[in-house]
Amino acid sequence: MDGSQPSYTQDEVNEILKRALTQEANREHVLSHDELVEIAAEAGIERASLDRAMVELAREHTRAIARQDEAAEIAAERQVQLKRFGASVASHTVLNGFLYLVCTRFTGGTWFVWPLVGSGVLLALQLRHVIFPYDKVLRRRKRAERQRERERKRAERDAWKHRIFGRAQDTSEAVKRFETVVQAGVSALLTVAERKLAEHKAREDAARGRRRGS
Repeated sequence: MDGSQPSYTQDEVNEILKRALTQEANREHVLSHDELVEIAAEAGIERASLDRAMVELAREHTRAIARQDEAAEIAAERQVQLKRFGASVASHTVLNGFLYLVCTRFTGGTWFVWPLVGSGVLLALQLRHVIFPYDKVLRRRKRAERQRERERKRAERDAWKHRIFGRAQDTSEAVKRFETVVQAGVSALLTVAERKLAEHKAREDAARGRRRGS
């Protein structure tokens, strides 16, 4: 019986690891980042290669989500355009039917054909948006981008005005506070001066009274 250890090619190693990871994920439902790093280290995979693989996977997931969102947005836009097209078909049918009735019953001739051709051209242009709704989606994105740009510029202007006028307001408030402090100091000085004058007058009156009594 051959007791030598089996050997595996690189493709077989990759397949074995892939199946082992799948079984592990199915058993525990999810693998943590540390467990993934530990498994890769045991398999001899360098940490740099593992990090690059995780970054590439994250990018692929991001692109997949973006494609799904774009597909959903296009589908929603197609539904909107289809409803508008149906409403336009109904209105054009009623209008051209009325014009046909007027032309054949009252005026005669075939002039009703010209409104019918014009309606057909308009409906064909509108049908183009149903078949190719991405143009509408792209226009909506551009409008949203312009709106965000306008809001950003408005916010910058508001911030600039706040810095300029806010500083002026702060300076004005500081001046007012300084004037208030000065007025309070002047009032205190006047109060002290009045009290000193009253005390001096009282001393003089007392001195006069003593001189008169003597």
